[in-house]
Amino acid sequence: MNRDVLLTGTPVTAPAPRILSAGLLQAQFGADGLRWVRWNGVEVLRAVQFLLRTPGWGTLAPLISGLEVREDAMGFAVSYRAQYGVAGAGVVVEIGYAGAGGTLTAQADIRAEVPFDTNRAGFVILHPLAGFGGTEVVVDHASGPVRRLTIPMPISPGQPVFDIRAITHQPVAGLTVETRFAGDVFEMEDQRNWSDASFKTYSRPIGLPHPYRLMPDAPVTQSVTVTITDTGEQGAAVAVHAPKISGQCLPDYALPLDRLTDAAEALASPKALLALAPQWILLRLVRVGDLGPLARLMDLTKARLEVMVMLTAADDAAAEDEIASVAEGFRAAGLVVSRVSAFAKVDEQSFQPGQARPPHPAEPAIAASLARHFDGAERIGGTPAYFTEFNRKRPDPALWQGLRFATTPVVHAADDASVMETLEALPHIMGSASALAAGLGLSIGPVGIGARINPYGPEPSANDPQARVGMAARDPRQRGLFAAAWTVGYLARVVPFGVGQFAFGAAVGPFGLLSTRQDYPRDLWDDLAEAALYPLYHVARWIAAGAGGQVLLAETVDGSARIVWRKNGYRQALVANLTAAGLPVPVMAMTAARACVLDAASLVDLAVGRAPLCPMPVELDAYAVAFLDEREDRV
Repeated sequence: MNRDVLLTGTPVTAPAPRILSAGLLQAQFGADGLRWVRWNGVEVLRAVQFLLRTPGWGTLAPLISGLEVREDAMGFAVSYRAQYGVAGAGVVVEIGYAGAGGTLTAQADIRAEVPFDTNRAGFVILHPLAGFGGTEVVVDHASGPVRRLTIPMPISPGQPVFDIRAITHQPVAGLTVETRFAGDVFEMEDQRNWSDASFKTYSRPIGLPHPYRLMPDAPVTQSVTVTITDTGEQGAAVAVHAPKISGQCLPDYALPLDRLTDAAEALASPKALLALAPQWILLRLVRVGDLGPLARLMDLTKARLEVMVMLTAADDAAAEDEIASVAEGFRAAGLVVSRVSAFAKVDEQSFQPGQARPPHPAEPAIAASLARHFDGAERIGGTPAYFTEFNRKRPDPALWQGLRFATTPVVHAADDASVMETLEALPHIMGSASALAAGLGLSIGPVGIGARINPYGPEPSANDPQARVGMAARDPRQRGLFAAAWTVGYLARVVPFGVGQFAFGAAVGPFGLLSTRQDYPRDLWDDLAEAALYPLYHVARWIAAGAGGQVLLAETVDGSARIVWRKNGYRQALVANLTAAGLPVPVMAMTAARACVLDAASLVDLAVGRAPLCPMPVELDAYAVAFLDEREDRV
């Protein structure tokens, strides 16, 4: 059995990054540049990378050649040639990184082999959240005076800083980091919008026309110089703290149906659906079709129904007719819709703050139509897309009885470390969303490792089903232990904010909890019985069973996530290892005689319905999840 398939759903692995050191300066070098730049153990930059974006905002993977890495007592130096696109018809970039003393430099000589259209070609600098968000920085503007400003703690819907020639911050007291740019004008983006755990500074301001063209006779040189000054009196970084646990309950679990036809496919596994027992079915509906399978699914699970209608209408009158037609279809089928939302299809796309949008129905008109035609249903506003759009096209809380948004961790980067790091951004997102909700309850989802929609293109990115690709729907990690652990970490991060409903996974398909035959090969799963249970199924079942329980503890610390709650007089817990290495189980404030451990050793047994029990473990394997229950016969 291939262990990597069990962990991440794919045998494809990335080479381990190389650690480079220059005295107190340290960084990790990999295919995407430098990551985790630290000074004396303090992270000063999350990344220094060179990126080339396509006109559709895709990221081209470079072919690396001529790699040279030098390390000695004086420092380190890395140089290589990166070919983007087809040789002879793409872009060649000579890239170099060097570190010595308190200085880190990066340089790129960019040369197009033919006229080449791009949305971005240059260095990207990522500042970590801790020690940057909410702090005062000094900005040297390219066309204005130097000024001090505070990086906002609420997530900025647009760019928080423009026209940057240099930016200086203090990750901790006593440590000053200046990052200076040359070769273009840079600006900053608040990547917390997309759940990235960073602020991104990039070249080619987004307000300029794009795509733009690189010409063979006009090579470009860019450079970044990072200068670190250390007084030797370091303090602590500014951190974001979630609300204290006080009366919060474990949210309801909503099982997403991405298509109406998924209901019939899911019904092939009635025993698994009965055991799952979701509180809600969340249906994304483009048009009313055969509602018979959905009616049988509702009857089987006893779940309440929430419908998210994606309107094709372009004006208020047409939206009224469309909503009326959908409502009549459900009434005719005898299906009660308990919660309903409707969004114009254009709301799935991304727009800059203030940017004109194509014609679409107005939010007040949609809310009024839902009230007329779905009498008694709770009306939910927000966005069918990601928090970015929730933040940019801010809903009017007065029109709704609840609000919803989703996230995906693969908008900007798809490597395992970046995906797991997105959990750091969730308290920032929840804090900003709670402020915008003005007291309304928040529902999260549907979420998953992949991207259900692509706000920057007509559809999610195509990918080899074994490959981790940004903005792709069929991410292989969704069928591995990785997704199970990541989802527990997600819940641990958002539950202190009092989330009412958490929708993740799907009944079937690329996000499915149930393994059904797909139109692409899947290692391991194609050899197991039809409707085998993906690791995420078990996490969903445990969360659904705990819904409404009083949360006693929810935290992520030292690479683990844990949630403890009390329900019906008994304590239960989920503990997840968020790392690729073994991890000691944190000391738990409960005594579980037995546990169910979902890991590489038990995955296949659990996939086919066998649930091996064990004593409370002392260590969790990579991306393992343990469910603990004081009632030892209930795990």
